[in-house]
Amino acid sequence: MAVSVSDLDEARPQQWRDAADDVLAAARQCDELGDHARNEVAATLKQCWVGEAGRAARERFVEHADDYEAAALALRAMARAYDELANAVENAQRDLRGGLDYARRNGLVVDESGRVQFSQDDLVEGDAPEKALLTQAHEVIADALYKANEADADAARALRTVEGMILLRDPKLVREALDGGPLAVALRLSHGLETDIHPINVPRHVLDSVKTASAETGISRKLLLAVLWQEQQWYQNHSPGLSGPVTEAGRFLNWAASQTLKPDKSLGITHIKPATARRVLDEYPNRFRLTDGRTLNDATDAELAAEIESNPQLDVRLSAHYLAMLQEDEHGATTDKQLFTLYAADSSDVREKNEQFGDDSDYRGHSIQARGRNWDRIEPHLDDAMAWHDLTDGERTRAMEQLESQTPAGHHVALAPIYATEGPTTGSGTGEPEPGTPSPSPGPAPRPPGD
Repeated sequence: MAVSVSDLDEARPQQWRDAADDVLAAARQCDELGDHARNEVAATLKQCWVGEAGRAARERFVEHADDYEAAALALRAMARAYDELANAVENAQRDLRGGLDYARRNGLVVDESGRVQFSQDDLVEGDAPEKALLTQAHEVIADALYKANEADADAARALRTVEGMILLRDPKLVREALDGGPLAVALRLSHGLETDIHPINVPRHVLDSVKTASAETGISRKLLLAVLWQEQQWYQNHSPGLSGPVTEAGRFLNWAASQTLKPDKSLGITHIKPATARRVLDEYPNRFRLTDGRTLNDATDAELAAEIESNPQLDVRLSAHYLAMLQEDEHGATTDKQLFTLYAADSSDVREKNEQFGDDSDYRGHSIQARGRNWDRIEPHLDDAMAWHDLTDGERTRAMEQLESQTPAGHHVALAPIYATEGPTTGSGTGEPEPGTPSPSPGPAPRPPGD
């Protein structure tokens, strides 16, 4: 969710510092309990309880000490996230208020997105002195909002990592996760998806086409993946490989509707309209070809509709090129989220409100508001899935093995990226069984030789 002018102006950083103080108090309690278990109780047991049972008891108390130490490290990371957020927001807030004061003193008004305009009709924007006033105020306010949004995203990512540390009992692994490497990504993915967020249900070769189309057009992978998520068709929920009778029936129904009852029906997994596809083909006449060598421009409407329905990779490329066309006019199209809304409706009204409200969806209406909020919900999941996908095979395998080592034997380990990524995402716990778990029944005693 984008930080607006009023969000930043009314923020209370001291509340985050107070929360950080409370968390640090809990961390100190964990330190004290861990020290007591390791240095006093275990030492006493060593003197007073000899033998195998005493050794096992000491090991158990040392394990408890590790648990407390791991918890203390996680709590300190949480407090650090709160403090860093408070400091960043306080600095951004100071800059914002300076920019707002400058704007007021110079007869300028600032909207919620940070856009600066003249408050008097008789001022002319083209005049150099007045334009300089606008530019100065806008740069200060826009920079303050940018810093606040970056701080908010960093804090959210850090707290998702800390939340996953509930799985870790080894302080060494907690420290490794706090460094932000593969284990941190795995911990964020271990939360799973919210019940109302569906996965992007497409096969690997379609995901590969996202990477190719991104390189070809300069449109980000995140934006293309978000389009796949938003436009996912009903038949994709039945056939992950985009093949099979349900998928074929869905494709046929879409194609038939486009040729009869609804000529402007959106088609394919990116839900692109035939007229939009024609615009792309006219703009890039030689980039899309049929298997018989003809350019896709030469296809009839029926052939074009059939190609869009049967070729998901083509859909991704067409949509990527269309987004690149939308981006050529920068008005209301300067961020991925704004392009995400324009993909649904490229109108002067949507562009103007994108320009006016930036990435803030609270001031939008109806389907554009819903679409913008969908972006806010899925963006962290897309970031985590892409981060996991970009790791090496060895990094992913090691992170999974670390999670398995912290999971009691017999329990399942699972990551839930929003789309199918490279590497393992499931495993089985290899850690100590949970207390009270019965051991496997011994087999029958071996029979003496000769019996």
